[in-house]
Amino acid sequence: MKFLRLIVFLAFSISVFFAQANTALPKNLNKEDRIRALQILGLGSASKILDNPYPLGGYSGVEIGVSSEFIPVEDLASLGSKTTDKGEYNYYTLTLGKGLYYNIDTHVYFTPFGQNEDIQSYGAQVRWGFYEAHFFPLTLTAMLYGGGANFSNLINVSTLGGDIIATVAMDNVAIYVGAGQVRAIGRFIGGADGITDNQTTVEEDILEGHSVFGINVDIAKMFIALQIDRYNDSIYSGKLGFRF
Repeated sequence: MKFLRLIVFLAFSISVFFAQANTALPKNLNKEDRIRALQILGLGSASKILDNPYPLGGYSGVEIGVSSEFIPVEDLASLGSKTTDKGEYNYYTLTLGKGLYYNIDTHVYFTPFGQNEDIQSYGAQVRWGFYEAHFFPLTLTAMLYGGGANFSNLINVSTLGGDIIATVAMDNVAIYVGAGQVRAIGRFIGGADGITDNQTTVEEDILEGHSVFGINVDIAKMFIALQIDRYNDSIYSGKLGFRF
């Protein structure tokens, strides 16, 4: 049974390398367009929990996972010179987590090579479980995270944020909600092949509030997590993970 679960996880992981969902970026973006593009792509590519927020600290071994993330591009297609792309920007990331102490852990993530989607993403997060109720299965966790993303070598984004997350655990199911703030800095490439309206490379900077809702289901050493992140747009993501 353990071997079968591992095979299922590896099969899902291998499918990452065959993802195909190319998205064209609009050109001739003015300042207002660039801010909106940063809200969509910058905040949308920020680090996700996608796990039981209760820290891994105290557990033996490590955690690995494969996540699939969806960023809506319908509004992006209407910016600047516009594109015909609709639907969602879909890409995959690999994650690795390790407990540091009994109530602290860290996770790192990155997009694997081999995807046809023109995005490279990476980052890390640190989680601290600072409160656990004695008579109710409630825990509170603080999370700090930072990362970066590159879209078609035309938009380079760095993000930094923090959330407070409340988790209620029932048997093998954990439901979590949280809120915080995320800062995104985007560098928009200019020049003849760039996407800015004045053909110069410029930076934009935004700071926005953020809310999150998710559910994590444990199946022995495997787990499945589903999450919705709410900025100006709703970002959907899912993850399949395995703990060794």
